[in-house]
Amino acid sequence: MRNDILKGTRRILATAVTAVGLLAAFTGGAHAAGGTFSGRTADGCGTASGTYHWYETTVYNNKQAFKTDWDMAVVDHCSADGVAESLYTKYSKWNGSAWVSDNKFHKIAPSGTGTNVADVRLYICHVGNGNSCVML
Repeated sequence: MRNDILKGTRRILATAVTAVGLLAAFTGGAHAAGGTFSGRTADGCGTASGTYHWYETTVYNNKQAFKTDWDMAVVDHCSADGVAESLYTKYSKWNGSAWVSDNKFHKIAPSGTGTNVADVRLYICHVGNGNSCVML
């Protein structure tokens, strides 16, 4: 009985080690990632949902740069209030000699691409009101 338990434990451990190895093989050095993202402003007036993907490109100053693409639907559920909703981003950008980040919200189109960026975050916001922004 004890030998059966030891064999079962070894089998479980071997399976776990194999699974960890496979996971490392598929996640290590990933070339592309992304998926579906969504968010809603705190008051529920603005929503954004859609896809965002990033692709490894080059390493600059020991930091990975990415090419990105997104396709989001932005909806204003309170259009009668006169406050528009939009997609915004914050990111670091490689300028050819250094990584630059102004830590400000930048309004972007619902669909687009980016190059030589890192630390990208997407937000849904009331236009012109950074306090309303919610990260997707």
